[in-house]
Formats: sequence, C-alpha cells, structure tokens
Amino acid sequence: MKIKIYTLILLVIVTFFAPKTVAQEHTNSWFRTTLSIPVTNKIKTDLELQHRRQNDFESDNLFNKNLMYTFRTWIYYKQNKDVVYAISPFAYFSNYNIIKKESDGFTAPINEYRFTSSIEIQHQLATKLFVVDRTALEYRVFEGSIENTTRLRNRLAFRYDYNSNYNIALGDEILINSSGTDAQHIFDHNRIFTNLSYKPNSEFKFDIGYIYISRLTKSNIDLIDESNFYLNFTYALQKNKHK
Repeated sequence: MKIKIYTLILLVIVTFFAPKTVAQEHTNSWFRTTLSIPVTNKIKTDLELQHRRQNDFESDNLFNKNLMYTFRTWIYYKQNKDVVYAISPFAYFSNYNIIKKESDGFTAPINEYRFTSSIEIQHQLATKLFVVDRTALEYRVFEGSIENTTRLRNRLAFRYDYNSNYNIALGDEILINSSGTDAQHIFDHNRIFTNLSYKPNSEFKFDIGYIYISRLTKSNIDLIDESNFYLNFTYALQKNKHK
C-alpha cells in the first residue's frame, strides 16, 4: 500500500527532526454526539457536536477546564463497501489554550472554521480483520492574526469485527502542516489510538477509546504529551420504508 509506505516515511522523519523535549503532560476528556441522516443508499450526512475538557494547571482532573467546542457537518459518499469519500463543507471550532501555565486557564478561545475532504479505504486481511486507511486534507481559517493553514492527515488502523454489535480498532494518525507555517512547525501532532465500538441496533452506536497525542503547538517548539479519553454517541435516522 503506497499510503502506508508514505505514512511510515513521515513517522521516520518526525522521529528524527521533531523536537524531543516534552513541555508538559496533559489529561483530557472528549465527548461527541452525532446525528446521521441517510439521503440515498450511497449518500448520508452527519451533524456533529463535540466538547473537550482538560486538566487545570497543577491538577490531574481531566474535566477541569474547557478545551474545545465544535460543530461540524459531513457529507459521505460510499462508492462500495471498501471505499468512502467525504467532505465537510463547514465546521466551527472554539479552541481554548492548552494550559501550560496558570494564566492559560483564563484566556479567551480562538475561533476556527474548517473545510475538509477525505477518502477512506479498507482492505480485508482475514474473515473479521481489516486494515483501514484514511487520508484527509483540511483548510483551517482562524479569526484574528493567526495565519490560515492547510493540514494533511493520514490514519492507518487495524479493525477486528467481533460480530455485528462489537468491533475493536488500533491505529496511528499523523497530522502535517503543508502551508501557513514555518519549518519548525510542519509537524502538527501524532495520535496513537485504540477504540471499542458497540452498536446494539441499526440506530445507536457508542465508541469509547483512548488517544495518546504528541503535539507541537504554534507558539511552542517543545512537544506536549496528552492522554485523551473519549466517548462518542451516534444516532442514525432510519429511512422510511413506506412510500
């Protein structure tokens, strides 16, 4: 897989050239609710609401302070069972400072508008085992004096479908700034994650998981390590079968 090779090359580059000093460790909690609306058999739209929280200065409480509020729209086109295209024509983010010192907990958030396109491809390795690769391109527009950026992200994961109700996944995603940044901040962050998905029926789905992030913020040259625990809930509207 060419994408897999490119991902490994990027990881090697980051290993050798990204800053090695860790500024601080953080513990965060992420919550997301999604309403999924089918349009046709191949097209659906999603509406997402998300809230993230972080520990305060000299505190380990992962619910202490605001980290992010988001609203995002998605349109998905499923070419077949293995290939899905997606665009996010509009997303709004309210980003609070990552708390590195006491005063960071009292600063106003920075607003961001984001436009995204992606392709996700899965390959079946065994009866219930899949490798899934997702590549996305994001254009990020910030309010204020922050320069707009373009960000490339690639996620490679292994998923095991235990049955129709449960699956587990393990993977890595790397995010690279391709424009709107200096040479020291081409690397944005890397995510190592594990996910457990539970789908009791065709309407409801719950995802619970953990993401370990090594992040390089725009105002820093030292990596920040984050432990992120998340819970996602999805409600899928059912198409009316009656004419």
